[in-house]
Amino acid sequence: MGKCPNRKVKKRRYSHKTARLAKFLRKGDDAVYDELQRSDSAKNPLPFDEDLPGMGQYYCLHCDRYFANVSVRDEHFKTKRHKKR
Repeated sequence: MGKCPNRKVKKRRYSHKTARLAKFLRKGDDAVYDELQRSDSAKNPLPFDEDLPGMGQYYCLHCDRYFANVSVRDEHFKTKRHKKR
């Protein structure tokens, strides 16, 4: 049949704040690439930050995200979003 004839509102995609958040608060591909090119010796250990999840210790460089613990970060590495990045 198709659509309901009484429905007048079309589906609004990406109208929620969380859908638009990634567009503005994430590092660009060029910034991530530059950080990946730096040698491991040039990287400093992550500083402790109480405002970030997991005290800022569990970080995904590719996606520019912090995680609460190691297991959550490791699960993130298996996701499609991380692999596409």
